[in-house]
Amino acid sequence: MPREGIPASTLASVAARWRFLAAVIGATAILVFAVSELLPRRYTAVTTVIIDPPAASDARTGSMLNPAYLDSLRTFEHFFTSDALFQDAAQRFHLDTRNQDIDRVRARVLKVKQQHETRILEVSVTLGDPETAWKLAQFITQRSIAESREHAISVDRDSMSNLSAEVDKARAEMERAEADWREATQNDTPESIQAALDSEVSLESDIRTHQNEAAADREEWQVRAREGQVTDRAYAQVQARAAEARRDDYAKQRAQLDAEITADRRRLAEKTARLALASARLDMTRKAFESAQTRLRDFDAIAGMRSERMRMIDPGVVPRRPSFPNVLLNTLAGIILAGCLGIGWVVLRADETRPQPAMVRAAKRLA
Repeated sequence: MPREGIPASTLASVAARWRFLAAVIGATAILVFAVSELLPRRYTAVTTVIIDPPAASDARTGSMLNPAYLDSLRTFEHFFTSDALFQDAAQRFHLDTRNQDIDRVRARVLKVKQQHETRILEVSVTLGDPETAWKLAQFITQRSIAESREHAISVDRDSMSNLSAEVDKARAEMERAEADWREATQNDTPESIQAALDSEVSLESDIRTHQNEAAADREEWQVRAREGQVTDRAYAQVQARAAEARRDDYAKQRAQLDAEITADRRRLAEKTARLALASARLDMTRKAFESAQTRLRDFDAIAGMRSERMRMIDPGVVPRRPSFPNVLLNTLAGIILAGCLGIGWVVLRADETRPQPAMVRAAKRLA
């Protein structure tokens, strides 16, 4: 099978009309170049910002960044594209926003883009004046970084206010616990009550001994009053009654002392329990206060550094070459397009003027 390709006649037609093609391409190149030169120049200034991880986070965080986390950093773009910031920048640098939607002006002038799977943001500003474009990019970048830090500090300030309230509450609880503990130890102490109780128990033991002795004496004198000599019975009865009186007196003293011992034992138990409870509550509230103070100190040491922080790593330079129009690219594109269209037109004309076979001409005449 013969190899298909461009017919030699077509190539010959193209070669024969090279002057025409050259004229078309040259005219197109001159026209595109002239139009590109007449278009207003626009310059793009670029600043670069990196989003640092929280200073208080683990040092291994930088090596554990995942796509979901990196995608969440796109929220920082809102600091650069806020309406209030751009309106302030437009007034400061005298941007023409009359009778124009501020969103359209911002979309045309300002672009913020996060580099793919990185913590780097590129802020580009496009204006007709290169120096104004660079200054505007600097202004928006610096203001956005400052507002981001102020936002982080504001959030930490609210958190610190809550922690301060917790410290004040813990201090008040500790002061109440100290007051309760002082009241519990103000009068008698468990040691003094125990000493008095020991003395009462010892005294009760002595009284019980004397009571038993008096009871024994009573029994002895009663026996003498019954079985002794007649002359001694009267004296024995007197002594028996005296011993009985002493026994009863000792019994009353023991009853009174037993009541005091019971009351002191109850008071000792209550005092011990109250003091233990007051001491435990004081210890607990003191630990809570110290813990709240520690959290407040630790938080104060890292205030403003708990969240991601933006930092400018490349302030950019005043652009020297316009970003629009690209004269060389436009001219090359015009040359390529003119060459393609010219060659296509030459090939089409060559097909129309090529001699047709006799059978085709006869068929056309019959038709």
